[in-house]
Amino acid sequence: MTSIADHPLRQTLSDLMHERALPVLSAPVALRSWVLLVDDAERAAEAAWVEGLSEASPEDGRLAQIGAKGGRIWERHGEFSTWLGYTTEAAALTAASERLGFGVIRAEGFDWLSGAPGRVFRSVEISVMTEAPDPARLSACLSLSTCVSCEVFDGRARLWTDFRGHDTGAGRIFIHDRGLQNDELSRLLQTLIEIGHYRKLALLGFGEARAVLTWLKGAERTLVDITRQLNEGRTSQEVIYERLTALSSDVEQRVNEVGFRLGATEAYARLVEDRLTSLRERRVEGFSTMREFIERRLQPAMRTCEAASARLGDISSRIGRIGDLLRARVSISLETQNQLLLQNMNARAELQVKLSELVEGLSVFALSYYIINLIKYVLEPLVGHSPAATAGYSVGVIVVLLGAWLLIRRRKRHLKAA
Repeated sequence: MTSIADHPLRQTLSDLMHERALPVLSAPVALRSWVLLVDDAERAAEAAWVEGLSEASPEDGRLAQIGAKGGRIWERHGEFSTWLGYTTEAAALTAASERLGFGVIRAEGFDWLSGAPGRVFRSVEISVMTEAPDPARLSACLSLSTCVSCEVFDGRARLWTDFRGHDTGAGRIFIHDRGLQNDELSRLLQTLIEIGHYRKLALLGFGEARAVLTWLKGAERTLVDITRQLNEGRTSQEVIYERLTALSSDVEQRVNEVGFRLGATEAYARLVEDRLTSLRERRVEGFSTMREFIERRLQPAMRTCEAASARLGDISSRIGRIGDLLRARVSISLETQNQLLLQNMNARAELQVKLSELVEGLSVFALSYYIINLIKYVLEPLVGHSPAATAGYSVGVIVVLLGAWLLIRRRKRHLKAA
């Protein structure tokens, strides 16, 4: 029996569902993650650096060394890379118990980072314990007065974080594991890491959005002035067209400069929203939840980015409409000029017809004059200058004039018919 061949992407797409996942972890564990922004020019150096970290070549932009008591993971993303280290070693966690497990993994002790291309954009350390934290120790590690605390994963864990940098150069999140099962802890850690990373990456567009909004005020005033000039009609269309073209070029340049960043900001914000939903938070009295804290600070920034993007699109559309109106006016002006030109051509044609008719009348007399003279030259020697000859000449003049007129008229009709 002939077997059915697999689709070439069957296994690849199946493996995709399991990519970039943390190994299955259990408390206690200390973890630290870094985000490094890497320019396109630094990607080659980064690839060379990562190649030298392990005998195993990185696959699909990921390198992982997973051991029994800890591990290290590097992942390449679109415009950034993440570095992560974790440990479950009991001795190290016990030694750091006064600090609730914070400070176990430090940048100076993470050899993968020493020489890695890029600039540190964010760092966070997460400590997970099975015992509830001592309030005094917790207060020493986090600012409880402005702390965020909530239950997550339907109450099977509780977290604390103050969204501030500390002496280790990283933010801090403490998690009390109340009974997370299977890979829930790994999924919770992954979700919290991504929320923090994407939240801060989303804010990259905020500064550019504010700068664009400031620039747009002047651009919109310029467009209003151009529209006024077009409406008044006292400025030449060439000058208006030059100003409109210059403004359009400036707008398109701004769109090209900030388009990627504003689009990325929107995508990061949506990822944050998705990850917050997957936390399944429960409120703890006296504290804000992760969603409340992040949305209160992130949403205004995102609205600013949305406003900048919308106003850029709006002014581009308005410039297009003004350009259409200007082209319509130019087209009407050309049509008016063409009509005047045709009218002048018609007037000249009519004048030419009248001149032609005048020449036609004169041609009858000229032709008759020559014919009569020819007849006179022929007959005069024969008939002399008698009164009868003179009378004959007079009748001949009439006949010749009539004949010449009929001949010219007939030729004119033949020409019109042709």
